[in-house]
Amino acid sequence: MTSKERSERMGSDPIWRLLFQFSLPAIVGMVASALYNIVDRMFIGHAVGPNGIAAITVAFPFFLLVISTGILIGVGTSSQISRRLGENEQDRAQLAMGNGFLAVLISSVVLMVLAFFFMEELMYLCGASETLMPLTRSYMSVILWGVPFQLISFCCNYFIRAEGHPRYAMWTLILGACANVFLDWVFIVKMGMGVKGAALGTVLAQLGAACWVLLFYLKGMGELRFIRESFRPRKRIMAEMIAVGFSPFMMEMFFVFVMVIFNRTLSRLGGELAVSAMGIFFSLDSLLFMPAVGIGEASQPIIGYNYGAGNFDRVRKTVGMAMAAAVIFFLCSLIVAELFPRQMAMLFNKESEPLLDLAVRAIRIGYIGAPLAGVAIISGFVFQALGKAKQSLILNICRQVIFLLPPLFILPPLMGVDGVWLSFPIVDVGGGILGWYMVRAEMRRWVNPPDMVVKV
Repeated sequence: MTSKERSERMGSDPIWRLLFQFSLPAIVGMVASALYNIVDRMFIGHAVGPNGIAAITVAFPFFLLVISTGILIGVGTSSQISRRLGENEQDRAQLAMGNGFLAVLISSVVLMVLAFFFMEELMYLCGASETLMPLTRSYMSVILWGVPFQLISFCCNYFIRAEGHPRYAMWTLILGACANVFLDWVFIVKMGMGVKGAALGTVLAQLGAACWVLLFYLKGMGELRFIRESFRPRKRIMAEMIAVGFSPFMMEMFFVFVMVIFNRTLSRLGGELAVSAMGIFFSLDSLLFMPAVGIGEASQPIIGYNYGAGNFDRVRKTVGMAMAAAVIFFLCSLIVAELFPRQMAMLFNKESEPLLDLAVRAIRIGYIGAPLAGVAIISGFVFQALGKAKQSLILNICRQVIFLLPPLFILPPLMGVDGVWLSFPIVDVGGGILGWYMVRAEMRRWVNPPDMVVKV
């Protein structure tokens, strides 16, 4: 099958089959990606203790900033690629990919240089205490070198999926995650390098993942290529990239802001142990929630291609199937979290009973509204795939600002640390209801041409 045929099948193959074929690699890849954070914290939790987990958790907002930048570029570029291929405009898809890669190179260097110059100020802002600062500094001084590799692999995976090659994108994440596990074991367990070893393992794994995605284009495995002309900045393409990617970018940026508030609030109310508990919660959260995110990412090129081709019935069916699958995954996550919270927390540390008690409490409260989070997440991906920047921005601002910040400021003074955990289900329920309403309103405006035949 040629690369063009791979793209065209998004408009002709049965939707359930496409969604399964695209979702499975995406889910496996997202779970593999989650292992980057989980494995670091697992090894550090057992080798260094609760303060080691807390030190990595304090550094986490900066890497959310890196991911935010990657989402801005990746979502904004991949949406253009899938829609242009659906419209049979390969040249414009080529220009979008080249401009996206140029944005990756520039932004990665800027982020790395700024972080090196303002490292201590950044870490204090993110909630590092005097106790945690030496460990956090050791971690950051190494892992910052991996920022360019992280952005290249992260964004190119979006581009590769947009062409209809989800399996190759999946292997990017699997290979990187497996390398990270092995290197963490070598540097932390065998060589006793602590948090610095965790950082070194992550950087080398990210380098390997970056090489893997570059091979996709250097060997000509897809429709698009690295062509010098496509790297020339195009104002219109960059503007559309920013417009489409701005909403998910802002969502992640709000999350950066919220993570800083989490760190500082928990440090004030519960000290380093509470920050460590949050690190455990977010590690497990990335593992249990990422399958639903993988479904959303897999549905995006299918939705974008068919929307560009005018196959609105196929778009509706894809959205419905993706939402149903995401809700089921989140329901499974909720069941696991409520039945086995202590066993899950013990993956990171077995010696500190206060830490385990805090982590169990966080897991049980934080996952109460999980099923509705599936609706909210898929809704965001739908608007990204359609290039509806305004609707996507409204949804994400409501989730991250209106539904999250008021509870986060009001509840902790009244309920202590439990108030922080309770803010998560409030976001899930509010975002799910709003996302469902907005997607339904959008789909009611679509009308298929009378002579269009839709195969499902």
